[in-house]
Parts: sequence; C-alpha cells; structure tokens
Amino acid sequence: MSRYFIIAALLATNLSVSIGPYIRICNHGAFLAKCYLEMQTLTYGLFIRRSDTGLFPVVQCATLDIPYDVVWSQMECKALTFIATYRSIFITEIPSGLLNTCFSLTGTTLNPSWLQTRC
Repeated sequence: MSRYFIIAALLATNLSVSIGPYIRICNHGAFLAKCYLEMQTLTYGLFIRRSDTGLFPVVQCATLDIPYDVVWSQMECKALTFIATYRSIFITEIPSGLLNTCFSLTGTTLNPSWLQTRC
C-alpha cells in the first residue's frame, strides 16, 4: 500500500495544474538550466515583469504561467557552465500569450540546443 502511495506522490510532483496559458520548458540536456520570462501586461501598466524558473536539472520540466492580458513576452534560457556563470541558449519572443508553448532543451553545456513546440 505504501509503495503505491510513494509512486503516486512522485508522479504528482511532476504534474502541472495550470488553468490559463503557460510555457513549459523541459531539460533533456546534460546541464543545469535556468529560464527567464519577461512580459508586459495591461494589469501592471505595461511595466516589464520578470519571472524565472530557478535552476532545474536534467529530465525535469519547469512551468511558467502567463497572464491572460499579456501584450508582449520574451523567453530566455541559459545553461549553468560554472559556478554563477551562465551561457545563453536562446532568446525568443512568444508570439501569443493565449497559446501554450513548450520548449525542449538538449545537448551539452558546450553545445546546447533547443526546440519550440505547441503543447
């Protein structure tokens, strides 16, 4: 019985329960990644807001929620190359805030790559 509870708890920690639009980044590369989302919304008077995923390791996914009233958004992901030293993987604008977008990070610290898909 406790074995099934542990398995269910592990699966529940990787689930995302986002109601609105979101961006999901999955790290399949051999590096620690950190992604930033900059956005302008009508709610905050078009000031640029910035949120980040924090460091997430290999075979982990991170999700960033997007407000419905987003006007502009830009995504940047970086790979940790050394202690407090990052290398940019990509910077891209998200075309619409109403559609869910997924990114897949692959490669190594020296040669990272990425792919953008619809979720």
